[in-house]
Amino acid sequence: MIEFDLGIAEQLTQVTTTSSVQVRVGTSNSDLVIASIIQPLMQNFGMGGVYITASQTAPNVIEMMNTIGIDVSPIHFIDCVSSGILGGTQNPYPNIGYIDSPIMLESMMLRTLHHLENSQVQQNFVILDSVNALSIYNEQRILAEYLHTFINTCKNRQVLSLIVNVPDQTPAGVLSNLDLYCSDLIDRGQVVIS
Repeated sequence: MIEFDLGIAEQLTQVTTTSSVQVRVGTSNSDLVIASIIQPLMQNFGMGGVYITASQTAPNVIEMMNTIGIDVSPIHFIDCVSSGILGGTQNPYPNIGYIDSPIMLESMMLRTLHHLENSQVQQNFVILDSVNALSIYNEQRILAEYLHTFINTCKNRQVLSLIVNVPDQTPAGVLSNLDLYCSDLIDRGQVVIS
């Protein structure tokens, strides 16, 4: 059984739907941090949303959430990874849409907006997982422009945005932009090994 990070749930009680939250994770704790975010947003606050995955496939995220008992059927996944894998778009999950490449930032934005407009849930969130994965494929200036537009679009539509990154794998310029653009920070990027 997974032990959720209750400090994250507590931090989420302090944010509003116009907040933009930078979520710093480590490579070894990212699944726990994501689960600790999704669980209270859905179960405590009754939110639904969109999950953009550029770091691992959407079926992997769904299976991980199902394993720990979180029903992610109210979340629409936008997968930027699977289309590059042979047979990667064949799975049993109806709540996944695919983007051909992680460089198609505008397409990610349009798909996100489409799903938010058709959402049956009153309050929504968008999780972008992860900026460090997008920084591999996108020029730093273009990625900064996308993040700025992404965050402001979510704010204007009263949608909580959560931007995940692994700090030591994210370019310094992109991190400083996130520090500037985001209103809140959940920092679990320093993993202590005992």
